[in-house]
Formats: sequence, C-alpha cells, structure tokens
Amino acid sequence: MRAIAAIAIFVLSGTGAAFAIGAKSAFDAGDYAGAAKQAEQELAAAPASAEGFYNLGLAYEKSGSPVKAALNYERALLLDPGLKPARNALALLATAKSIPLPPSTWKADVNAAVHPETLIGFGTTLVWAGAFGLLLAAQGARRRSGAKALAIVALIGGGALFAAGWLTDPRLVAGRPAMVAAREGAEVLSAPANNSTEIVSLPAGAPLGVLSPRGAWTYVALTGGARGWVQTDRLAPVVPGEAF
Repeated sequence: MRAIAAIAIFVLSGTGAAFAIGAKSAFDAGDYAGAAKQAEQELAAAPASAEGFYNLGLAYEKSGSPVKAALNYERALLLDPGLKPARNALALLATAKSIPLPPSTWKADVNAAVHPETLIGFGTTLVWAGAFGLLLAAQGARRRSGAKALAIVALIGGGALFAAGWLTDPRLVAGRPAMVAAREGAEVLSAPANNSTEIVSLPAGAPLGVLSPRGAWTYVALTGGARGWVQTDRLAPVVPGEAF
C-alpha cells in the first residue's frame, strides 16, 4: 500500500496545475472521496488522459470503491497501453479484491513488453527504408543483389511489426469493452426478460464485450465465448464517454 501511495503522489504531481491544486490536495489530506470527486471534475473539463484516469482509479481504490478503481485503471490502459503503473495497480487490486480480469492473451503480453506505438513507428520506418532500398537496388546491377535482399527483409519485417502494433493496440481493436459496475454483480440471461434462463452470474468488476444495446437490456459476449443479455444499468463502458 505504501508503494501505491508513492506512485499516486508521483503521478498526481506530474499532471496539470489545476489537477495538482484540487485532487492532489485532497489526496494528500486523506480525503480520498473528495480527491475522486475533484478528479472526475477535472476529467470532465479537460481532454481525457491515461494519467487522469489512473489518478482517479487510485483515489477510488483508497476511498474503498474497488470496482470503480478497476474501471478507471482499465480506461487508463485503453488510452495508454504502455502505462505500467496502471497495469500493476489493476493486477494488485484484482488479486486483493477478487476482481476478475480479462484472460491473458498474446496481445496483452506484447502490450506489457512494448508499446504498440513503438511497434507501429519502427515498422513504418523499416517499410520506408525497405522501399527506398529496393528502388536503389533496381537502379544497379548484380553487385547490388545483397542490398536488394536486405531491402526485402526490411519490408517484410517492417510490415510484420506494423501489423503487430496495429493488432495489439486496444484503442484500435478493443471494440466496445464494458465492466459489471453494480456492486451486487449481474446475471447473464438467455433472453431480455427477468424470467428467462440464467446463463451465469457475474461478480462486480467482471469484464465483457457489448454486442448490441437494446434499451434496458444489452446483448453481451463473455470472455469464455458465451453470449447473453444483461440489464444495461448494471454495466459501465470502459471507453470514456461512451453510452450504451
């Protein structure tokens, strides 16, 4: 917990002046609920940032609202998949409060190791270098066959890195992720009616994907592949500002 508090002070002090005066003052004074309220106001008044949602998650966690904390850590990671403090805080919170996390995938492993923007940028550079190399090699004779081979390798490698960055960036491929926000959890039913068959009961904080909102009910996909209906008011979107 001391490590989390230290991280909080570091990140809060590294954000904008208005945020430091408002949320950081409340946080330092131990008024974590007040810090969360102030952070919400700051996020509503300024462009959303990964650091802002991370700070909000810290304030909610310290104020005793683990589900809201997890939601905002997820939002921070959606905006910046390379924000390791948010990833670490979410993992610790999930372990301490038994909050289910999305299953580990190769995409998440890549995000944890290399930021997708790095892959896309480096891949783009290699593709351009390979293209120019092929152009130059085409102007030469057999002596440049080695340069041509290197250019082809650069093209293929750059394309692979670009594709990896694109496919693993949750901001591009996440779709409509959501989380069970109701404290009592949510029942996933076979039809949009209270008397329909229960497929599974999800705890608060459980991740799922929104397929089709239908007013009071939303058709969702679970991490294991099953699909069903959940009452919309029990869900919260991970994408900031999104409405079902």
